[in-house]
Amino acid sequence: MLNDFEILKLITSSSTRFSLPKSLWLNALHQTVEWSFPEKVSLWKRLNSLPSNQSQKILDSVNYWRKEAKLTPLKTASYRTFQVEIAYLAKLKAFQISKTMASKGTSKDKKLWVLQSLHSTFFINLSKKTFLGDECLDRILGLNERKVKTELLGQNIKALYRNEDIYLDLDPEDLFTPYRVLVEMSDKLKVKPGELLVDLGSGLGRVGIVMGLLNPKLKFIGLELMTERHSQAQKASKQLNLSNRIKFECCDLSKVKIPLARTYYLFNPFSFLTLRRVFLGVQINSKSKQIRLVMAQVGRPPRMVKRHPWLKQVYLSPLDKNWRAHGFSIYESR
Repeated sequence: MLNDFEILKLITSSSTRFSLPKSLWLNALHQTVEWSFPEKVSLWKRLNSLPSNQSQKILDSVNYWRKEAKLTPLKTASYRTFQVEIAYLAKLKAFQISKTMASKGTSKDKKLWVLQSLHSTFFINLSKKTFLGDECLDRILGLNERKVKTELLGQNIKALYRNEDIYLDLDPEDLFTPYRVLVEMSDKLKVKPGELLVDLGSGLGRVGIVMGLLNPKLKFIGLELMTERHSQAQKASKQLNLSNRIKFECCDLSKVKIPLARTYYLFNPFSFLTLRRVFLGVQINSKSKQIRLVMAQVGRPPRMVKRHPWLKQVYLSPLDKNWRAHGFSIYESR
């Protein structure tokens, strides 16, 4: 762990080069994300606990950025504004660190870094406060929803994707299943070697990649309508050497047959009409084998279940305050 002064120097530094050893990159990223979350009491206490000479150095660094932004320099580190500046710079630095890790790390490095995060109590607890850490892990894996938004800027979305719900108006940090929820989901599912998991509306591919890393013998197919998200998922799977068992297909689920699998997952990816067709397709598959349906407890899918008595709930995760809902539920076919 880096001490407060070391991490603050990293956060406020104008340098884009990192001299940290690889073993400390992930640690620095997690600590930077923590400083970006404005927990006013603890952050304020930690800033005030710095010796005066260290506090002055950090103040000078913050004022460098304020000067760059043509803002009036702060005279003392006792202002609440100083804390806000630190939080803002920490968020920018977190993206910078994750970008550096993505460009410098090998596929083996990236797998190791992500798995270390998924097994880190510190990161899981941090994820309950802010989704920034999740987005930074996305960047390490090569997933970038903000890039998707840029690619689609100015295009006729309705013409491209009919009237499907693709949620471009949401912040990327709120759009996908949190990493901590995927860890709990993996623990509860206890997938068997060779078992197939199908993600219905797989987005950038976070579910498949994370579940694939946590379950080395899992087979996965992610089905996604948007070519922009699909291409990132496919590329990430290939770069991580997972594409032999973690696969992604670009298709319209309102028109194609749903693959037969043991387990299906869906967040809240479809319009009501498409969701109804998807549920019907899964129900048809349940006549051939017993299936499990895993759903995030937000949006339309939980309401749709009430129309399908052939499903019985076997697990409901504890209330997740950050999501303002239960994280996920597991259903089995009767």
